[in-house]
Amino acid sequence: GIYRTEKNKGTLYELTFKGDAKHQFKKIVLFRPFGPVMKVKNENINMVDTLINVIVPLAKRASKFRQFMQNFREMGIQQDGRIHLTVVYFGKEQMDEVKSILENTSKSANFKNYTFIQLNEEFSRGKGLDVGARFWKGNNVVLFFCDVDIYFTAEFLNSCRLNTQPGKKVFYPVLFSQYNPSIIYGHHGSIPSLEQQLIIKKETGFWRDFGFGMTCQYRSDFINIGGFDLDIKGWGGEDVHLYRKYLHSNLMVIRTPVRGLFHLWHEKQCVDELTSEQYKMCMQSKAMNEASHGQLGMLVFKQEIETHLHRRKLSSKKT
Repeated sequence: GIYRTEKNKGTLYELTFKGDAKHQFKKIVLFRPFGPVMKVKNENINMVDTLINVIVPLAKRASKFRQFMQNFREMGIQQDGRIHLTVVYFGKEQMDEVKSILENTSKSANFKNYTFIQLNEEFSRGKGLDVGARFWKGNNVVLFFCDVDIYFTAEFLNSCRLNTQPGKKVFYPVLFSQYNPSIIYGHHGSIPSLEQQLIIKKETGFWRDFGFGMTCQYRSDFINIGGFDLDIKGWGGEDVHLYRKYLHSNLMVIRTPVRGLFHLWHEKQCVDELTSEQYKMCMQSKAMNEASHGQLGMLVFKQEIETHLHRRKLSSKKT
């Protein structure tokens, strides 16, 4: 459930429960003014026909895409089943490998609901998402803007559906971002499997409170709001611009942490072609993603710690 306190009015609670049948849910909306609780709504919600179009902009990174498709196959195809995948690919390098991964998944999982779009231009995340959203020719659909280094669960996909409503609500989940496994698990001797790393603890990662890239909204709302600012090139900035447009619209923006959405750690490259502001944002993100403040401190002061331990060892021998 989620709750929201409205200034000078009270608190609104939205509680969602599983329904009697598969893909059905019951939602209870309560409003607590600065007084007794008032029931606002009690309704059954049927999500059996609610399709999600997952849009992934991509350039190269075939190995990461292979990992993404393993997650997509298990959670999106096998467990959920009401999903479409749109890949917007920039350039031609590694394109054949990416298409091969898509086709192999299609054959082995009997999955036909995918679209592959190729653009012969420099990578732009906003452009890729915008093209993918506008390419859809079917009925109104929930769009999930996703990156190749994201891991999601089937429960998250239902959260995506339940917290979006055309003309009324868009969903901006706060995801959990992994720290560098080499730093976190370096003293263990070996790095655990990906599934074992998906633990929400302050030592393993952080809630990305200021990340606005992964979002769910209906296509009609995205088109009506004007989509992305396509003048923004490369990495960073386009997601915040879209978020601000939604905040200034009549739509309700739902912003809350979710347990089923993870950003998997990867080495971040901040290229010289970025603007000064984008490069600064990229470097700040790079630092935040390595480890916690305390863990980074242990690395910075490693020599001092080792010197202290050495002195203690010598002192104990003398006594």
